[in-house]
Amino acid sequence: MKIVVAVGIASHPISAAGNTWNSLNWALGFRELGWDVWLLERVASDRTVDAQWNRVPPAESANLAYWREITARFGFTGRATLLVDDAAPDLAELRDFAAEADLFLNLSGHFHSDAVTFPRAVKIYQDGDPAFSQVWAESYGVDMHFSAHDRFLTAGLRLGQPGTFAPTCGIEWIPTFPPVVLKYWPYAPQESFDRFTSVAHWEGYKSSEWRGEWFHGKREEFLKFTDVPRAVSRPIELATHVSVHESELGPFREGGWRFVEAAPVCGTLDAYAAYIRGSSAEFSIAKGGYVLSRAGWFSDRAVCYAASGKPLVAQDTGVGDLLPPGEGFHAFRTPAEAAAAGERVIADFPNQQRAARALAEEYFDSAKVITRVLNAL
Repeated sequence: MKIVVAVGIASHPISAAGNTWNSLNWALGFRELGWDVWLLERVASDRTVDAQWNRVPPAESANLAYWREITARFGFTGRATLLVDDAAPDLAELRDFAAEADLFLNLSGHFHSDAVTFPRAVKIYQDGDPAFSQVWAESYGVDMHFSAHDRFLTAGLRLGQPGTFAPTCGIEWIPTFPPVVLKYWPYAPQESFDRFTSVAHWEGYKSSEWRGEWFHGKREEFLKFTDVPRAVSRPIELATHVSVHESELGPFREGGWRFVEAAPVCGTLDAYAAYIRGSSAEFSIAKGGYVLSRAGWFSDRAVCYAASGKPLVAQDTGVGDLLPPGEGFHAFRTPAEAAAAGERVIADFPNQQRAARALAEEYFDSAKVITRVLNAL
């Protein structure tokens, strides 16, 4: 079986290891199941940059260098095409492969180009931003390229179900947890609890409106939990763009939050993985749109934490009973609930670490996630 996976690797070549791992967990997950996998991405020639974000020609760019580094490291040499605009040296080979492909998986729906077609493949749109993707299309008329696809996956585990608040754009969305390839994320338990961590953009998306309600990014949600660390007996640390947002962080520092600069943490795949392995648990705030919609968004970063044996303390997005509550996963809505969940994890740390890994093995393992997706197509 052959699949072309459209990824987002070269488009984010600087301090975006989490984004790269999301693409890799899908692509490597299919390969682990025996699929012949071809990676595909497109970058615009007028948007390529060097390591300092200066515009440079594609041949001199960090985009191309990073693409070559990642595809070589994971054995995709000869099975990976980076289109610059709509051209690539191996375009003929890609077209031959695409003509025989059984599936085309478009992660986040970003890939669109007339340079390659998939005449017999089932074309799958994977939505990593449930509620936002649909609001952008319905309220603002953004072309999300839905019409170019046959089936639709979403990380919104309840999108379209009763009790959710988000458009569906008339599409039947197949819910799925993000996958994680367990062999790349081994169980790394700790003897004693050190700190909660997470990695996040401080702002996320700009606010969008649908039916009179505003789907906010993360900043507005962080403001609801300014003082939570004061009520938790171990530190809560966030890797984010500290230097960019320092003027906003004073009240959070007073509330007990710790901050580290995200660029070194996300600078390489190994640094990102080491940061997660060195954490005791994840404490995460969701984008406001995910919270408002109750569509059950689930994080591709969280599955890496869980696979490493790191319990998840996460703002509630409507996941509900799709995961066993209190067994490695603790959802909260209020500051009091957040603090209580943190203390439960600290008090029961050995069991919570094992439970987190068990969650990954049962719910997030790429082999199981992808098999469930294939059965639902």
